[in-house]
Amino acid sequence: MKKELRKKSKLIRSFLDIEKISEKVKKNLISTDEYKTSKNILAYYSKESEISTVDYFNDETKNWFLPKIQEENLLVCKYEKDKLQINQYNIKEPTTPELDNLTSIDLILVPAIAADVNGYRIGYGRGYYDRFLVYSNINAKTIILTCEDLLYETIYPDKQDVKCSMIITEKNVYRIKC
Repeated sequence: MKKELRKKSKLIRSFLDIEKISEKVKKNLISTDEYKTSKNILAYYSKESEISTVDYFNDETKNWFLPKIQEENLLVCKYEKDKLQINQYNIKEPTTPELDNLTSIDLILVPAIAADVNGYRIGYGRGYYDRFLVYSNINAKTIILTCEDLLYETIYPDKQDVKCSMIITEKNVYRIKC
């Protein structure tokens, strides 16, 4: 079922005005106390039809970090505009050193193709974020950025799927009871 939802959601997303939706999602995100009080944020570097995060890195009141894929793991590295490379999935990732202590991360922006009202998401099917969130021992708020049109009653989560603490769309901010 999840494979079909992933495929359907990618198709829906291809018809949406992601640029306009991304602007509204950003407005909703930066209005939250979670964002305002966070100092160290792990974000994803958006691509194609994802909710855009690229201009988030211009907020110099925050320390920005990006994930870097190493084998089956996500490493956390400091974001520096001029120190990015394209990885095997055609995603920009940092060339900066890995962060040793992850406890300073306050907030994690988690990429999603779609999500459900219970805080679960459909990613790209490789499990990097779910493994990272389980094993990294980070006590940060986790926020899914998605479109209201891609928010379902359920995405039929698997046992390894990790629930996020918030979902932000262009229309709403949803806080999830974990």
